[in-house]
Amino acid sequence: MVKELKKKVWDANRCSGCGMCVSACAKNIIHFPEDGDHPILEVRERNIGLSHVVIDTCFFCKKPCEKSCPRLKEWKNGPVIRTISAVSKLPGGDVIDALLISALRCGLIDGAILWDVERNTFKPLPRVAASEDEILKSAGYQYLWFPLLTALNDAIYRRGLRKIAIVGPPCVAQAVKTVLSSSNKMLEIYRERIRLTIGLFCDGIYSYQLVTNEIVNRFNIKPCDINTVKVDLRDALLRITMHDGSEKVIPLSDVRKYMRDGCARCTDFTSEWADLSVGDLGSEKGKTTVIVRTPIGENCLDYAIRDGTIEIAKTPVNMEEIQRFVSDKKRREQTQEVDSLLLSMLNALSGEKSREEIEEMLKSIGGR
Repeated sequence: MVKELKKKVWDANRCSGCGMCVSACAKNIIHFPEDGDHPILEVRERNIGLSHVVIDTCFFCKKPCEKSCPRLKEWKNGPVIRTISAVSKLPGGDVIDALLISALRCGLIDGAILWDVERNTFKPLPRVAASEDEILKSAGYQYLWFPLLTALNDAIYRRGLRKIAIVGPPCVAQAVKTVLSSSNKMLEIYRERIRLTIGLFCDGIYSYQLVTNEIVNRFNIKPCDINTVKVDLRDALLRITMHDGSEKVIPLSDVRKYMRDGCARCTDFTSEWADLSVGDLGSEKGKTTVIVRTPIGENCLDYAIRDGTIEIAKTPVNMEEIQRFVSDKKRREQTQEVDSLLLSMLNALSGEKSREEIEEMLKSIGGR
């Protein structure tokens, strides 16, 4: 049984929904149910003689699922090398497309795992892209949740990719960083194959019910009518662009109820542990902010500039605007402290924590 993952993440409602534990499971018994809050562990049973036995399939396992979970780590501020405002020069593509296509051309990667949607239902799904055309066909990040990293094994074993880029929100970047910094031998295949992470600015991600229960009913439209769904944090609006070019908006306050519970435990707004962080905030309309965080990210950006797919804008990045949203999300640390307190209280029942330790934690939270 994966006790730590179940107790500290799933049962505590802290799951980010990244899907890394599903891919990492060596026994193929962790599955993500559709619209589930967290993965579930498949129960395997067997009749032995006259006895009915529930098998602990995790007994001899080194538990790569737990070693790859970003919610079982503490995260500090990530590195920053430089920050620029960029414009895509790629016909029909944005800055992320430009970065990926240039990385593909120079051999840094041979494919990518991207966010996409099923056009008829506007249901989120992963796309494994191994060509420029496949990258450009992706709908991109629509702020609708899918356990993206469940597609890792498909990219490695079915598509045969050896140098993979992953594009996703902060939780995905943290999961990748957790894998890359782990010494667990069962995660070695992922450490060898993942070469680049592009993280997105993210205040939270929404369940598919946002489409089926809110957007469709509010505007009396069909999911297939939707072209894009974007979060506009500046104006606190959800912007829905239709295929006919028209736009519909919903106040973000009306759709917060569809945000995943695990997002309340995330304090990372700018994907601080990605190689490159990308978002609209901090740049003028039509431009994109790119934060370079690692030498690999810097190489990727430099090649895109030399390749002519990206141009650096002359206007500086408005770091104060970004910092406002960074600070707002950092306040969610108090939610994490409450989680720690609840876990300590549970541990106290089993004698793992003393009463004095719990009292100190209560004082630290109450004193804020």
